[in-house]
Order: sequence, then structure tokens, then C-alpha cells
Amino acid sequence: MKKNLKLIVFLVLGIIALYISTNYYNDFNKSKTIKACIIGKAELDSNKLESERLSADEVKKFCEDQIK
Repeated sequence: MKKNLKLIVFLVLGIIALYISTNYYNDFNKSKTIKACIIGKAELDSNKLESERLSADEVKKFCEDQIK
């Protein structure tokens, strides 16, 4: 009985830890992905004419819309 109780407690604590870490790192992953998108979009826009390029705010909004 004690072995089963220890196993159950360990599993419950592990599930709680995974849930908390998923919520914590979810925003971190999104922000890194958005930053990578902004850098990539800026690199692609550097090959375009000045009038065809997007502004920094437009690029950020574009990337946020695409990621979310």
C-alpha cells in the first residue's frame, strides 16, 4: 500500500510540475518565435525597394498575427 501511495504522489507531483512548466515556457517560446519571424521578415524585406518594405511595427503585427 505504501509503495502505491508513494508512486501516486510522485506521479501527481510530476503532472503538476509539467503543467506549471508548460504554462511558464509557453510565452517564452512564443516570444522567441515572434522575434525569429521579425528577423526573417526584415531580411526578406531588405531585398525589396524602399517603398515596398514594411515598417517595424507592421512587421511585428504581421508576425504576431501569423504566430497566434
